[in-house]
Order: sequence, then structure tokens, then C-alpha cells
Amino acid sequence: MKKKLKLRKQVYYVVIIIILLIIAGCWGVKKYNQYIYEQSYEYKLQQVGYTLDDTKTLISKLNDETLEYILTIRLDERLVSLVQEVYFIPSKFQEYYDYIKNNKKVQIHDVVAIINSKVNNDYYSLDLKTDMSKEEAIIVNKYYQMDSNYEPDDLVNVSLDYSWGDYGSIRVRQVVMDAFLNMWQKANAEGIYLMISSAYRSYAEQEIVYNNYKENYGEDYADSIAARPGFSEHQTGLAIDIFSKTNSNRNTFKDSDAAHWLVANAYKYGFILRYPEDKVSLTGYNYESWHFRYVGAEIASYIQEHDITFEEYYAYFLDK
Repeated sequence: MKKKLKLRKQVYYVVIIIILLIIAGCWGVKKYNQYIYEQSYEYKLQQVGYTLDDTKTLISKLNDETLEYILTIRLDERLVSLVQEVYFIPSKFQEYYDYIKNNKKVQIHDVVAIINSKVNNDYYSLDLKTDMSKEEAIIVNKYYQMDSNYEPDDLVNVSLDYSWGDYGSIRVRQVVMDAFLNMWQKANAEGIYLMISSAYRSYAEQEIVYNNYKENYGEDYADSIAARPGFSEHQTGLAIDIFSKTNSNRNTFKDSDAAHWLVANAYKYGFILRYPEDKVSLTGYNYESWHFRYVGAEIASYIQEHDITFEEYYAYFLDK
């Protein structure tokens, strides 16, 4: 009998010890998990003051290095709005944030557009080389420069049926000519006769154009209306100045039926209005209702649908 009682006590003690070990184990696991969680960015960002939802947004968009940086600065809810922008590029976070700090009245959407377009830098200050491997999607502007000796190897003469001047004086790349003819036929069927006034220009020809403006009106005016040699889209053979047979006036063309037709339809054939009236601050050029650039139908359609510049598109989709 005594042996049975002793055995029961031993079993009882063993059960108690097991229970205590389980409790201790659970407590230990809980404490360990808590410790691990407290090392996470989800916990640390909430300690700084961000909500759980905002924390998850930041973590999903940013790398560890950037998250560590955010933890060193004061709570700034604008950062959540920043990473939620459609064209936010994680690698440009520091540029965005520096601009936000120095330009507090600028909307977050505009900050992203400004940084992506590089216009937070002085014009002609970056000396970037155009990536020619991107074919019709190459970018040339006041930051991206072409080699002085570049000339497309597929230039064709534009017929005098579609251009002014002497035959052979206006040339474009074959892919542009094909697209323009398709567009011309559609426009003509609707009573609009399109004409090309300028297309490919060599480095030397652009130098003459730019220097003429500079000598007569000064450098600031020249930079607002013409590209410096090497920085002109016309050298690509992908840019054309389009007017109509009844209106070739730069001052009035924007109000013509042809201009309205081009704005509504050019993208279908791969052309974009390169320097829109409401995008001057991003393109760096005054509004040119006649200057169209061939980028291909897919890119042109996206730009048209989302109302962005080629600079913004290039930065987000192509500048890899």
C-alpha cells in the first residue's frame, strides 16, 4: 500500500514537473518570439509612430538599408504617400526625400515626376550617354547626349508629297516613314493633309540651328526653344515636325484641326507629342504642338493613356 502511495506521489511530481516544463517552455517560446518580433521592422516602425498598415506598406516597397535610414529620422507620413506613388522607384528614395525636405510645398506626385525626369538637376549638367541599344525607345534630352558622329543607317528621303523643300532635304528613319504614311492616309481620309517640315538633323546642322538662336536671342532663349548639338531628338531620325498643308505657322498650328487630330490619334501610329503644354517643367522645352517623336505604338499608347512624359516612362520602365 505504501509503495503504491509512493508511486502515485512520484507520478504526481513527474506530472507537475512536466506541466511546469511545458509552462516554462511556452513562456520561453513566447518571450523568444517577442524578442524576434521586436527586432523586426514592423515593430520598430510602429515604435517610431507609423501605423501597422503604413508599416506594411513601407516594408513592401523598401529595402533594409532604406528602412534603417527611416528609423533614424522623425516620423514623416509623407513617406507613405511617396512609396504609394505609381511611378515610385525604390532606388531613388534618397533623392525623393531630399527634394521633399527642401521643397515642402511641392506635391508628392510632382516630386516623383521631377526626380524621375531628372529636372532637379541643372540642364546639361549630368553628361549621360544615350543608350542606343534601346532602338526606337532611346531617350535624348537635356541630360542624355548622343555621339557627335551618330547618323542612322536606315534614313530615307521623304517624298515632296509629304514634305517641303527640295527632295532629299528631309530624311527620317524607315520605321518612322512607314508609320507616318499609315497615319497620313488615315488623316487624309478625314480631310487633313499632313506635312513634315523638319526631321533628321546631323550634329553639325543642329549646331547651326542652336548657335543661330543663341547669337540672336541669348543662351536662355536658345535653350528653351532648341536643343544643344548632341542633345537633339532630331539627330535620332525619330523626331519629326508635323504641320498641315494649310497651316505651317508655329504660332497658330496648335489651334488647327490638324493639331487637334494629331493629339487625338498620333499615338495609334507610334507617335507622341513630345513637348506638351502642361509638361514644360518636365521636358525642359516650351510647348511645341508640331514636334512628334516616334516611340512605337505600345509606348505611345501607354503615355497617351496615363498622361505622362517620355522622361517619366523611360525612368520607370526602361532605365534599368
